[in-house]
Amino acid sequence: MTKDPIYLQEEKIANQSDYLLENSSNIFRKFGLSTNQSKIYLCLTKMGPKTASQLSKLLELPRTETYHILKTLQVKGCVEIVHHKPFKFGAVSIEDFLERLINFEKSKIEKLENTLDMIKKFKMTNGKIDLKQIC
Repeated sequence: MTKDPIYLQEEKIANQSDYLLENSSNIFRKFGLSTNQSKIYLCLTKMGPKTASQLSKLLELPRTETYHILKTLQVKGCVEIVHHKPFKFGAVSIEDFLERLINFEKSKIEKLENTLDMIKKFKMTNGKIDLKQIC
């Protein structure tokens, strides 16, 4: 039995989408997400909002670890609570997550540059610097 060409095209797109999502976990590790954090984020991206218990069962992770990971992902800005009672968590779009990550990294760079400037000023004044400038 031959499959309908339209069905084959849809199946190909679905497989490519799955492949992209699965390999995204390697990309997310480069951005500071652990393997389990990546799994949870990708699961929420692919399957929509879920409770911690649902994620725990789907991904075969301890429930307490799942709650901890979700809290960490909220702090990182890639997961948010989308429903209360029971709490359901949803993934922020990949684009929004990467924009937040870029802005966070830019902020870190700016702080490093300011620290470098302060060190240079400190050296130029032979260690005489107003502590009010630092705080």
